[in-house]
Amino acid sequence: MTGSHKEVKTHLAYRNTMLQRLSEIQENSKKWWNANTDSIFVVVAVFLAVLLAGGGLRLFLLWQVRSPITLREGGAKEVVLEEDLTETYMAASGLPGLVAASRNGTRYYYPWCGGLNRIKEANKIWFGSEKEAETAGYTIASGCEGL
Repeated sequence: MTGSHKEVKTHLAYRNTMLQRLSEIQENSKKWWNANTDSIFVVVAVFLAVLLAGGGLRLFLLWQVRSPITLREGGAKEVVLEEDLTETYMAASGLPGLVAASRNGTRYYYPWCGGLNRIKEANKIWFGSEKEAETAGYTIASGCEGL
């Protein structure tokens, strides 16, 4: 029993030492944090500002460059215009148009948008392009991304 008692005593002493060390680490961390709060805030704010500015610049540059799609076949380049892609899509999909709207609504939808499913077939109006729908007084539905 004395060996077991000695092991328990050693274990308790070790536990108390570890708890004391953890308490010291916690106290030192609080002191360091309180002494450096302003510096940490500035570093984090600058980092986030740089990150936000870089991301914004990247998006700005990506949205500025909208060139026609170029396909290569046998080394030759062929420029495919958006109108040609629209006609190809409509022919392949079997749909009567590129976008649709409700006779009773003010928004138009692409075929892959969920809002289009809520319009009864009898009330759907199909348009060959976004411009046709906008000319008729419709605007793009929110959350419905185009091509």
